[in-house]
Amino acid sequence: MEEFKYTTKSETDRVFSVFDTFKQDAEDIKDSGANDARSAKELVLTMSSIGQFGRFGNQLFQYAFLRICAKKNGSRIECPPWIGQTLFGHKDALISKRLPPAIERRDFGESLFEIVPEFIPYLEKLADAKSSYVGSEALEQGLANVDIWGFFQLPTHFLAPYKEYFRSLFQPVHELKIPLENSLNILRSKGKTIIGIHIRRGDYITEIRAGFTLVFPAKWYCEWLDGIWKTLEDPVLFLCSDDIDGILPEFEKFSPVTSRDLDVNLPEEMKELNIEFYIDFFMLSNCDIVCISNSIFSFAACMLNERGEIFIRPHWDFSTKFIAFDPWNSEPLLWLGGKKSKFFKSWIEILYVTYVTQGIWIMLKCIFIYVPKSRSKGLVLRAYLGYQIQGILGIAKSFLYTLGWRSLWKTPELFNSK
Repeated sequence: MEEFKYTTKSETDRVFSVFDTFKQDAEDIKDSGANDARSAKELVLTMSSIGQFGRFGNQLFQYAFLRICAKKNGSRIECPPWIGQTLFGHKDALISKRLPPAIERRDFGESLFEIVPEFIPYLEKLADAKSSYVGSEALEQGLANVDIWGFFQLPTHFLAPYKEYFRSLFQPVHELKIPLENSLNILRSKGKTIIGIHIRRGDYITEIRAGFTLVFPAKWYCEWLDGIWKTLEDPVLFLCSDDIDGILPEFEKFSPVTSRDLDVNLPEEMKELNIEFYIDFFMLSNCDIVCISNSIFSFAACMLNERGEIFIRPHWDFSTKFIAFDPWNSEPLLWLGGKKSKFFKSWIEILYVTYVTQGIWIMLKCIFIYVPKSRSKGLVLRAYLGYQIQGILGIAKSFLYTLGWRSLWKTPELFNSK
């Protein structure tokens, strides 16, 4: 199987190339002639979006959902190439037929499919089939002969019965595990208590509108460390971030170790695949204490961590800042508003959150740069999907929808009845 090169760009930064990929894949599958080769009685479960619809942490949740649902009733799995095949050695077949889309149903809060109502008719047009809806019940009931769409970041008590299976899915291949474990031994040789901290910035700052983007300043993590450092036996700090150079000086007094210090010798065939991020992920999954961002990346690492004794995360109460959590009995992301979570923050919430956590300069950049840019991307995306569905009429419907004509793109009834 051809090795997949991972992209570190967010979906919002490559949104049109992602949708062009979906469209081209659908056309290629329809023209492949593979449909005739498959028995009509065979149970098949596909996820044509994996590798494009969310980055690494999201992909682990998506793939686990796919595998668990398929295992329940013996469905054969098909999916496009994604980085997990290289890292974990999965050998799933490529998609041979475009199946009816099965759309994720969230129990609480809004979903992407409500915020972008054009999404479902777009997927139905690609598949030339009506969609259905799927939620946590599929883990028990199984699924077959549909194409799953969603993030499936379920509260992890739903996944807890499958903990060992989940973990078994995401073990590095032998040729990668050896150099990683050698570097892990280097890290452990520096002390007895390894504390891992992950600080996500990047798109969490530029996409501040989203109801889950929460960026704590490095000094808050340092204050938390100060409170526990002297109580630990020979502590060592492992630090990782998408802005490591920006935050490293603030942790100087803790003499942090980063992946750069561990001399990881990746297999030759993987050196050009942009998998350096996985070094951080692997180390976090082997620390004794882990303090994460409000990020699926580091949360998933905690789910795979069999050594950790304490897991800490930021939350929306800035008076206490951090809370302990159980990776197997928690929400993967903490949305603003809790069970009444919002997909987007209000202007007041944006200003308050950015001012308290990032200061007035970032707050001003949000007002004049990040939020207008994010809103523009959203409107252009919806116009693009509208055009793909119904041409100029579709663009007009998307425009009028934003002005309040909600009946033009109907929100799914299942969502309305929640």
